[in-house]
Amino acid sequence: MNTIYNQIPFIKGFIFATAFSFLLLLVRALKTDSLFYLFLIWNLFLACIPYVIALLLSIRKTNHFIFWAGFTIWLVFLPNSPYILTDLQHLRLSTLESIWFDVLLILSFAINGLIIGLASLNLIHSLLLQRFSKKNTNLISYSILMLCGFGIYLGRVLRWNSWDILQNPMKIVSDISKRILFPIEHINTWAFTLGFGCFLIIIYRISQQYQIKKENY
Repeated sequence: MNTIYNQIPFIKGFIFATAFSFLLLLVRALKTDSLFYLFLIWNLFLACIPYVIALLLSIRKTNHFIFWAGFTIWLVFLPNSPYILTDLQHLRLSTLESIWFDVLLILSFAINGLIIGLASLNLIHSLLLQRFSKKNTNLISYSILMLCGFGIYLGRVLRWNSWDILQNPMKIVSDISKRILFPIEHINTWAFTLGFGCFLIIIYRISQQYQIKKENY
C-alpha cells in the first residue's frame, strides 16, 4: 500500500497535466472546427497502460510466473508511451496560423506520454532490484529503453500495434527477423532504433539523477 500512497502526488500532477492537454485539444477543435488531433487521446490512453500494469505489480505480491507475465505485457505496451513524440510528424499538415499552437498541443501530449512511461519504468526498476543487482538492473532498464526505440519504429514506420502480437504474430516475427538477419539492408531501422533508444536513455538517466538528489535532500 505504501507504493500507492507514494504515487498519489505524481498521479495528481499527471491528471492536472493531462487536463491541460485536453483543454488545448478542445480549444483547437473549437477554433478550427476539426477533430483531427482527437487520436492523441487514444495514444495517451495507450501510454498510460504500462503505468497501470507496473503499479499493479508493485502493490500486490506476485509469484515468479505472474511477475514475469505482467512484465512481458508491460514491455509490449511500453513503447506506446514515447511513441507520441513521433506524432510531431503531423505538423506538416498545419497551417501557418495554427502551427505553433499545434506544436504546443502535440508536445503536451508527448511529454505526458514520456513522463508516464518513465514513471512506469521507475516502478519496474524497483521491482527488478529485488531480483537482480543494481548494475544488472540498470543494464536491463537501458536495454528496455533501446527496445522501446525499436518498438517505436515498428509502430510508426511499419504501422504495427501492440495488440497485433496476438492478431498477427507471424508477420511481426517475420518483419523483425528480416531486420535482425539482414541488418545492413535495414540500416534505417537500426539508425532509428539507436537514435530514439539513446534519447530515452539520456532522459531516463537525467530523471534518475534528479530523483537521487531529491531523496538525498
